[in-house]
Amino acid sequence: MSDMTLKYPLWQHHYMQAMAETRPELMKSKIGDAEQVLSLRLRQLASTAGDYEEQIALAAALRYLKSLKNSRLTQ
Repeated sequence: MSDMTLKYPLWQHHYMQAMAETRPELMKSKIGDAEQVLSLRLRQLASTAGDYEEQIALAAALRYLKSLKNSRLTQ
């Protein structure tokens, strides 16, 4: 991941960390942290004439995190 250029580094780093976490004891907190960062950024963009492409990417990432949380943490 270190050699990858992120289009939206303000939040994608947190998102990718949550997605890559395999340890159940850390997964919940990483997903929660990522959800907070993504939600904050989405609110920032909503209050301005923000980048719609980024808003779409954020909404999709939040949906995926919710799905991930529901599937992995309820097993």
